[in-house]
Amino acid sequence: MEEKQSNNHNGSRNLLNGLISVLNPFEVFRHHETAAPKKERKSKFTTRRSVEALIFLICFFGFFGFLAYKMTLPHMLNTFMQTAYHLLLETVFYIMAICVLMGAISKMFTEFGVVRLLENILRPLMKPLYNLPGVAALGAVMTFLSDNPAIISLAKDNNFARYFKKYQLVSLTNFGTAFGMGLVVIAFMTGKGYGSGALVGLLGAVIGSIISTRLMQRFTLKAYPEMDSPVTEEEGTEQNISFKSEGNVFQRFLSSTAARAAWVSA
Repeated sequence: MEEKQSNNHNGSRNLLNGLISVLNPFEVFRHHETAAPKKERKSKFTTRRSVEALIFLICFFGFFGFLAYKMTLPHMLNTFMQTAYHLLLETVFYIMAICVLMGAISKMFTEFGVVRLLENILRPLMKPLYNLPGVAALGAVMTFLSDNPAIISLAKDNNFARYFKKYQLVSLTNFGTAFGMGLVVIAFMTGKGYGSGALVGLLGAVIGSIISTRLMQRFTLKAYPEMDSPVTEEEGTEQNISFKSEGNVFQRFLSSTAARAAWVSA
């Protein structure tokens, strides 16, 4: 009899311990404690967004309501439409036409070795001005003739990157983007009669690129001294960075102009 009562007592105690472990009051309290701030944060976020939307609507309708009051609503809407219309026809399409023409010219320069010639001329300036290897001049010429992404394809090429240290390769983000679409911008400004201003802008881009590239290198080395090492130890040669197409001169001329014009138009 006593043994039976002891077994019942042990069973009840085990059941109670199991219930306590499942329904731990501290765990329940902690759950409510963590759930409450989440609901509170969500409520604050929703309230903040609602207030922001309300302030925006007040400013929006206040500004354009004031314009409509001064100009009258039909004149205001007509001004907006005419501005967008002339912006599209007289500016956007004009720039697009320049991009097609300059893109074809830049592709021909690349195809027939003019880019290589410019690279060789600018090569001696890279180290003293930018603390970059001479081959970096190729990146400057390519981005000037096309756009900023040209420097990305070059940086991923081991035949190009092997000349750089790691901190120098990082600074190409400042160096290459300084000259992006330079030819297009100069052609556009010259067509509008501001060629001299465009050349002043080009000079400013050169000066700015020197400062930004040097600063990028300095702060990168300061934060990551281990980046003062070559990008890769793989063998390669600059001669493998080729932009020449297959075929005779006439076929190369047609492929360079047609392909570039189609890419710019797209």
